[in-house]
Amino acid sequence: MAADTIHDRDPELPGRLLTTERDALIPLLRSRPDTDFALPARACPGWSVRDVPAHCSSVLTRVVEGRLGKGAFSPESNDRDIAEHADRTHQQVVDELELGMTEAGPVIAGAGGVLDAIALGVGVPPRP
Repeated sequence: MAADTIHDRDPELPGRLLTTERDALIPLLRSRPDTDFALPARACPGWSVRDVPAHCSSVLTRVVEGRLGKGAFSPESNDRDIAEHADRTHQQVVDELELGMTEAGPVIAGAGGVLDAIALGVGVPPRP
């Protein structure tokens, strides 16, 4: 018999996933020279390495602030995420990502499974 995914859900798992990823990713990002942030992100055509944490921090901030209305997770929203971070330093982008990864877990846990995919990094792909 298949598990009932909603009832068998571990509500703390998304937060644990974000914490584990944060603890591995943030030190790695902080250790990289600025030139690495300009490299293309192979998994996201058209994006730089810097664009990926900028986008992820924006998504996690939207979750924490409850800004989840129509269009919150769309290609247009992805474009805005990148543009809104254009004037920030790489360090500021990483700081925002760290904060989002820290604060989003409890919010995702309390959403009853609706936002679990965000903790897995599942979202709208960038524009080709």
